[in-house]
Amino acid sequence: MLTNKQIKLINSLHSKKGRKENDLFLVEGEKSLLELIKSDFIVEFFVLNEVEVALNDQISLTTNAPVYLLDTESIQKLSTLVNNQIGLAVVQQKQFSPFKINDCYTIVLDGIRDPGNLGTIIRICDWYGFKQLVLSEDCTEFYNPKVISATMGSFSRIEFTYVDLGSFFKEHSDIKTIGAVLNGENIHHYQFPEKGFIILGNESNGIRKELLENLDERITIPSFGSAESLNVGISTAIIIDNLKRFLLL
Repeated sequence: MLTNKQIKLINSLHSKKGRKENDLFLVEGEKSLLELIKSDFIVEFFVLNEVEVALNDQISLTTNAPVYLLDTESIQKLSTLVNNQIGLAVVQQKQFSPFKINDCYTIVLDGIRDPGNLGTIIRICDWYGFKQLVLSEDCTEFYNPKVISATMGSFSRIEFTYVDLGSFFKEHSDIKTIGAVLNGENIHHYQFPEKGFIILGNESNGIRKELLENLDERITIPSFGSAESLNVGISTAIIIDNLKRFLLL
């Protein structure tokens, strides 16, 4: 039986303050829960819909965490999602060891504010095999429920760090900074260096001025129509796809 204390805890995790104070976050929905049980995240407990017998059995057989069964209406009341009849999990946030760049290329995000965009970018990174993500300190929170939901489980495979980007780039001055802008070199003709940071900026303002002025190189996705701009998630996918094809040539 779920206790009032546990219900209060779940509700507290709807807010950034509650997640920070408890070092916990919520994973919601069937796809994300199934990805969660394959990961090394530590789960405090699951709250599942009592009618989802097959899913409940699958989760119960793969975890030592307590599993509580509730009706559909109760699940929905506890969830942050508009439509969640499946269930949720209360999960411990990961404490990563000091961040070390392990790959030739790393995606760097500057001021991404929309949780859906961040979640989509995390999912794209996972699809293309990028295991690390660097975020400016003013990017939206990785463990925001909307971010976690948008990743469709990819959150469980991405290591991340929040940094002051100016200081970060100085510490890694041997790696080229390549910014996605509107007036850079056509990405279809660009010769990617041996290693680099691919930087994508804020949804409205792009890469902040002080970083923009110190980029090593600039790239652009060429336009063949009349649209003013591209969504940052779509831009990330196009750039990474071009990068991967270049590296495989």
